[in-house]
Amino acid sequence: MIRRCPQCGTASDDIYGFCIRCGYEYPKIPQDQSACPLCGYPNPDEADFCVKCGTPLLFKSQFEGAHTAVKPIIIKKEIAAEPAVTPKKTSRFVIYLGYILSILGSIIGLIIAIYLITRKDPNAKKHGYIQLAIIIFYIVLIAVLYSMGAIPPEIITQYRQLLAGNFTSL
Repeated sequence: MIRRCPQCGTASDDIYGFCIRCGYEYPKIPQDQSACPLCGYPNPDEADFCVKCGTPLLFKSQFEGAHTAVKPIIIKKEIAAEPAVTPKKTSRFVIYLGYILSILGSIIGLIIAIYLITRKDPNAKKHGYIQLAIIIFYIVLIAVLYSMGAIPPEIITQYRQLLAGNFTSL
């Protein structure tokens, strides 16, 4: 157990009878082996942990003298509770379809990537972010090639006409 010195505030192990920084003599811990040093609950003699609060009672053989006002510092780690409902696994078909359509540069690929990002399944989120990165790469590549003149402006206008459904002017 760790104790904090009331004079200087230094934390030290309870096996030492004195503070390691200022030399303050710690009061003796009571010999009552069944009482918990944290909550004071009486425990059975064979208990290694307090049955009420879970404090380790392994140092009970070191207790001597009267009860102290300085209680040991007990560091407890909180264990994160598992989620009550596990996230639903996203279909592999949707992930594969998203990759195919994002590589082809489709708007549907962008929609599937956004859909995958919004899922609770961490695997689906990961693949959604990858697909979104592929689509962003294509957009940046087209913008760079257009600004350098490698893609003529006529192709962009033909693509707009194609999207509008005007097939006669092609």
